Order: sequence, then structure tokens, then C-alpha cells
Amino acid sequence: MFSSDLVSLELRQCDDLPKNTLVAPLSVIREIRCILGNIGIELVIGTEEAVLASKDVYDAFKAWDAMQPEDDSDDEPQDNAWLN
Repeated sequence: MFSSDLVSLELRQCDDLPKNTLVAPLSVIREIRCILGNIGIELVIGTEEAVLASKDVYDAFKAWDAMQPEDDSDDEPQDNAWLN
């Protein structure tokens, strides 16, 4: 599960980065490594509260994001029985 502070981060394309590079705060790098392991992308710790991605990584993320199903959870009643 992602940390709540990751939700507010901005993903931006950075044309100056070399191919297969992602620059992010340490907390994001840790989450990526814990969840995905070694993914073949150069992960660099950045100083901004944003995630900067090389054009190829940014395009790959956008393509993946476009394939994800829409979140219709607001339209459907939630089953909270497991919370009891």
C-alpha cells in the first residue's frame, strides 16, 4: 500500500534526463524498490517534492495509466462489513 504522502506528488516529464531515468524523493524511491524491486530504471534521489521522469518513462506511465479501469467507487455503495 502506498503512503498517503505519495498521493500529493506531481509526475512531470523532464526532457533533460537520460533515457530510463526517474528522479524522486527518497520516500518514493523506497516505495518503488519495496513494491517493484529492481525494475531496470535508473532511480535517482531528488530534492523536489515532485517525480521527474525521462520522456520514455513518462510516456510508458501515461500509456499504462490510460489502460487502467476508471475508479467508479463513488458510484457504487461500499461494503464496509470487513471493517467490523
